[in-house]
Amino acid sequence: MGAFLQLFNLIKANNQVVVIDWVDSSSGDIRADIYRTYLLYSQYSFEFAEMYLRIYCDKSGLLRDEVFQWAPIIAVARLSESVSSENSDRLMEIINKYCPLIE
Repeated sequence: MGAFLQLFNLIKANNQVVVIDWVDSSSGDIRADIYRTYLLYSQYSFEFAEMYLRIYCDKSGLLRDEVFQWAPIIAVARLSESVSSENSDRLMEIINKYCPLIE
């Protein structure tokens, strides 16, 4: 069963009504959201993910390095979600790249 639709889930603009879903809405660092989107895109197309990040950074003035500071955090979060389509080895590589274990 889907989310309960309430009037505040509707936005009207240009004589069109659009349903919005606030389930994942929060007030956090935009760089985390950008990296998560990059990570999801890169799962299917590295070139598309790179294009997305380049355009977003160009338009927003953010630096790639600022976005990639979120890489290990988002990779751990994604790993904890146990999403079957996500490659856990790929996520561990990202985590280890930015947070290598000290031996």
